[in-house]
Amino acid sequence: MQKFTMKLWSAAGAAAAATTLAATPAMADGPAPTVADPTEYVYPAGFDKALSLMLAGEGGENGTGVQKVWPTLSVPALTTVQIQKAVTGNSLVIPYHYTHQYSADGKVGGYNIRYDKIDISKCPKKEIPGDGLLLYAGVCQAQVNEPVTGTWKAEDNKLCVDIGWAGKTQVTGCYNVFFVMDSVAMVKPDGSVSGKAHALKKGAAPDM
Repeated sequence: MQKFTMKLWSAAGAAAAATTLAATPAMADGPAPTVADPTEYVYPAGFDKALSLMLAGEGGENGTGVQKVWPTLSVPALTTVQIQKAVTGNSLVIPYHYTHQYSADGKVGGYNIRYDKIDISKCPKKEIPGDGLLLYAGVCQAQVNEPVTGTWKAEDNKLCVDIGWAGKTQVTGCYNVFFVMDSVAMVKPDGSVSGKAHALKKGAAPDM
């Protein structure tokens, strides 16, 4: 039985994680190809062009960050320099959860989104984007933006952060960073993906 896998590669070519995606009819197994630096051929137009397409909201045009190979999808981790280019002055966002803004001086700002239950009569029957109210499963909630503070640095091909809100540290540690189409994956040292996929937004992302 053939297995399709998605492998997250570090810049040195080591596997950071492997996840089984699907199974199809049998095919002879063979050794996975190895390269000195996967980033040399997954950004055919150059990393700067790939980054500009992502920030422009092009939806991962031409498979941003993805190696052209079948049946294994290999995604290399960003290097220290690429991480700096990607996040400096921009924001990593999980919609409806938080926005982290990375300044050039190594500080992190932005906000975490908390939802507080309020009287259901205050919620419109039809969703109004941007009104700060969420009606879900018969419960009305108001969006509260909690200020985020912290620091960041890029070193050893990882993004290292110390970020907190609501009076305590919430996100800390060093992560490998991957561009997968139009999303950003942050991977823990044990190879597991941290939380949900992030969006990379140009500048200080607006409130949601």
